[in-house]
Amino acid sequence: MEHLTKAQIVLLTLFVSFVSSMATGIVVVTLMQQAPEPVLQSITRVVEKTIEKVVPTIVERPGKQIIIKDEDLMVSAIDRNIKSVLAFKMLGEDGESRSAGVGTIVSSDGLVITDKNNAGGGVMTTTVGGVRYALELIFHDVDSPLSLGKLVPVAPAGTSTPPVVFTPAVLGNSNSLKVGQTAVVIGGRDGKTIINGLITNLDERTVVAKDTKIETKILEGIGLSQRFVSSSNGAPIISLEGVVVGFVSIDQNGESQIGIPVAVAKDLLKQLSDTAATAGTSTTTVKTEPTKNNLSAEAQSSL
Repeated sequence: MEHLTKAQIVLLTLFVSFVSSMATGIVVVTLMQQAPEPVLQSITRVVEKTIEKVVPTIVERPGKQIIIKDEDLMVSAIDRNIKSVLAFKMLGEDGESRSAGVGTIVSSDGLVITDKNNAGGGVMTTTVGGVRYALELIFHDVDSPLSLGKLVPVAPAGTSTPPVVFTPAVLGNSNSLKVGQTAVVIGGRDGKTIINGLITNLDERTVVAKDTKIETKILEGIGLSQRFVSSSNGAPIISLEGVVVGFVSIDQNGESQIGIPVAVAKDLLKQLSDTAATAGTSTTTVKTEPTKNNLSAEAQSSL
């Protein structure tokens, strides 16, 4: 031993350990084969209990994040609202059908918000699920840039159409918008054309309460980087959260455009709700985005 080098001593130690392990294994197997049944059962229970307690521990690493791309949010927002957007047509004086802008369904029974310039020149019609509908105006002559109507089926004499449950969009809160935020618009002659861009400016005015002197900012217009043609007039402006925050409004000459805040549409729906409450008629649920002050997420409105 005294003539062995350090490397040889290490190798010898490993060899002895290996032989000892092999011998121990052979002895254990031999004893297990010769042991009586009660002893085997006891040893088996001990092994099972030991295995149950040796459980792998999963440690979650701090800072691990799930990355959600803007593209995914945009696809989700479009999918959530595409069935709520309608392209309207109207018969002109020459008898030809022409585009009459876009409307947004805001209730399951067919309430529709559209730009005021789209309505009033004739009967606006659209097709949903193969059924033709006309837009019966409810609020149009009020001092508002938007109009509110309801879809009424146009059926030939002597026929009837089955009741349809429409897919309403969810109305968000335009007061939370920020310049530079992504805006998705669904419009065009088919009501399915997707245009995305940015919010370029927010036109606000400040109102001061006489009693409390508290200043409140009121959003009056939304500037958009996209440019639209008249066939997209009234199209909804959608945030990446999938809620409607405004509506495109284009002047008759198509030289200027502005985004009407969704709060204007909510005012029309509130007027309808108040009218229904006074008349004692039934109500219709309109989906709205939950607000920070924990108000109800649903505004009630009706004919």
